[in-house]
Amino acid sequence: MSGLWHRTLHRFVVRLYFDRVSVLGAENLPAGGPTLLLGLHRNGAVDGFVYHTPAPQAVFMISVQLLRSLLGRIFFSGIGVVREKDRGKTAAASAGNAHGMEQCVELLRRGGTLCVLPEGTSSLGPRHLPFQSGAAHVAFDYLAAPGQPLAIVPMGIHYEAPAEFRSRVEVVIGKPVPTEMPEGWSRVEKLRELKRRFEIALEEVGVNVVSDEYQDTIQRLACIATLGTKRSYFRTLKQLEKGIPAPLAESWNALAAEFHRRGLLFHQGVPLCPVFPLVVMFAVIAVIGPITLAGWLLNAPPLLAGAWAGRKFADGPNVITLWRMLVGVPVFGLWAAIISLACSLFGHPAWIAVYAVVTLAALKLTRLTRKVVVEINNGLRHRDLRERALNFHRQLLDTLPDETL
Repeated sequence: MSGLWHRTLHRFVVRLYFDRVSVLGAENLPAGGPTLLLGLHRNGAVDGFVYHTPAPQAVFMISVQLLRSLLGRIFFSGIGVVREKDRGKTAAASAGNAHGMEQCVELLRRGGTLCVLPEGTSSLGPRHLPFQSGAAHVAFDYLAAPGQPLAIVPMGIHYEAPAEFRSRVEVVIGKPVPTEMPEGWSRVEKLRELKRRFEIALEEVGVNVVSDEYQDTIQRLACIATLGTKRSYFRTLKQLEKGIPAPLAESWNALAAEFHRRGLLFHQGVPLCPVFPLVVMFAVIAVIGPITLAGWLLNAPPLLAGAWAGRKFADGPNVITLWRMLVGVPVFGLWAAIISLACSLFGHPAWIAVYAVVTLAALKLTRLTRKVVVEINNGLRHRDLRERALNFHRQLLDTLPDETL
């Protein structure tokens, strides 16, 4: 029942908070049998919620820190271990971790799916953090005894705007990691080789660049490349990982400087300009704006509570979304119950359906509404930049290689 509760809750939270979760490479996931999933860790414990989308049956190796409070146990479940950075705070950490590792191996022997985030902690920085050895030890202990073949599959996770409500996410499933080892190798040699293979596989599904500044640039370019196209955000990042072609970089630097000097509004780091005539944009906002605003006003308490929690409790950008969810989702559930009870008590139960429809519609329209508002503002105040922006969009698409599926 605990597994069912958490899978259902995670699916609800992900659909509530994110506009869309896309899965690339889903064919690389095995249909069944013992499976070890290796996930990159970007956006705090929220990553686990999102990874449950392609792998709903996965059991996570999880920090015991997340299971020590009632709120934590409501949102999280898994096989608890002590992270390296928390060892000094936890009594009998080594014994607890040994027991947790045994549970992980036993889960695999029963044909289950285990998900491990080998970095141990998350970061939104320009490259992955050092990988710990726990996943390699679990894989080695399983492979050391006769049993079913073990599928080891890497996963990456890429948020267009990690801390923004109703952003989009892409989960990338990589090709399985080979497990065959040369005969005669020692345990240490096999563990090192497994860890090396894990690192190579995870870097294939991630993006690792030289600096925060370069990461910010290619994330903006990837967002621009997806506008009005079916391009993948991750695949575009990967194409720009090693470098930006000089003519494209020169065009972008000149245009970005002008955008900032002129004070354009940005959406996910992109200064959107209207593609359609402004009269069309005003017609669109006239239809969707009131619906979105009504949904925001009807749900102001949970939206404000989540925003407050993100500012109050987050000690870094990688946990803002987590705190918004931990506080905003329970408040939303309580608020929806209060609305429903009030409608029933005052003899207007039909208004519950109205509240639900407006809330769902506002969720669907939030991202579009933000984009249209930015486009209208920039189109009205900076009409002369529109053609330059559209020309750069075309130059970007012409410069990038075609995506290979």
